[in-house]
Amino acid sequence: MGLKSGSRDAGLDDSEDDVEQSDEQRQEGPRTEDDSSPTTSPSETTDEQTETEPRSKSVSQRPTMESIPYKLRRDKVNEGREQVPYFLREEIIEAEGELQDTLEALLGESVYKSDYREAAMVVAQRNPELIAEVLREWGYDLDAT
Repeated sequence: MGLKSGSRDAGLDDSEDDVEQSDEQRQEGPRTEDDSSPTTSPSETTDEQTETEPRSKSVSQRPTMESIPYKLRRDKVNEGREQVPYFLREEIIEAEGELQDTLEALLGESVYKSDYREAAMVVAQRNPELIAEVLREWGYDLDAT
């Protein structure tokens, strides 16, 4: 029986690594203390330390996971999402394809259904007056007019 893509049997791959490592050690020969000591002069060491200082600063400025856009930091489209089923009328479902096409044209790339549905909910949460307008079209708030 074959393994799924990306899966492996931990016992199978280890032996190959050991063989490769042994071959490398034989080619290099035995290591002595001289091999492990630095071969740079004091002036070279100072230059290297100066060069590495900016790298240290850039490492501390690495982006956090929260600062990376959700689309780029996830492994799967539904990662971090809870499945919440909801019911839609047929005309809404039929118009969804047109919405997806429009969004893909605007963004210049494919858009997952889960992404644009969640984005629509975010827009609704940020703009409740737009939702109230549609709900009034559906018959809500009739007594207020």
